[in-house]
Amino acid sequence: MDSTYYIAADENGFKGDTLDQLLAAGYYRMQHLMFTCNDTALGEDGPVIPVFWLRTLVKQCKLQTTANAILKKCAGFSVSFEQASVTVEIETLYALYKNHVPFSVSSTCADYLHHEFLPQPFDSMMVQVRDHDMLIATGYFDKGEQSIAGIMNIYHPRYRNYSLGKFLILQKLQYAFSQNKLFYYTGYISPGSTRFDYKTFPDPASVEVLLPDKQQWVPYHLLGKAFLEEYYLQFLI
Repeated sequence: MDSTYYIAADENGFKGDTLDQLLAAGYYRMQHLMFTCNDTALGEDGPVIPVFWLRTLVKQCKLQTTANAILKKCAGFSVSFEQASVTVEIETLYALYKNHVPFSVSSTCADYLHHEFLPQPFDSMMVQVRDHDMLIATGYFDKGEQSIAGIMNIYHPRYRNYSLGKFLILQKLQYAFSQNKLFYYTGYISPGSTRFDYKTFPDPASVEVLLPDKQQWVPYHLLGKAFLEEYYLQFLI
């Protein structure tokens, strides 16, 4: 059964407390819409797998050894936060990233984020990482009153040994902390795949997972994937 539902924005968009409430209900951004689902297909011809939405409790997050090692490795790079935009420089980086990753992505960065001729309903930011003057990574996220939601991370393949995707997650987490946000929504995880497991790496003990039929957020590390697999089979199909 199709578990995907969409919400279109009104004239006020998906900003502030409106974004907070939708994220807390298990909705997430897809271009100009918010959507939710209980399962997804891995690729056009791939299997359908269950998914569960995650968020990190920003103030409870205590960075683990791996996270601190990434911060140390990337300490020589410069980091800046700006209002979200798509530039020629970013599209050039996106093209390099697109040809590197082993999964299908949108043809351009702009296509992934929004429709060119529609008003932008989100309050969006981007974090940029540079090695001297060279742009080597960019990450996008949306802001609410009490939360942020990570949207996309791209990086230069030449710097893959620096774990820049995870470094961008850590930068967003630090931004959320500096802005006194409570929640960092990172998307979903699946008991049927390891592809999304990286979203818990900063501190698994600070991650919550949504049980959608109860609309209840619970500690992910107390449940685990075996529980979520059984939960999906029992309550969500």
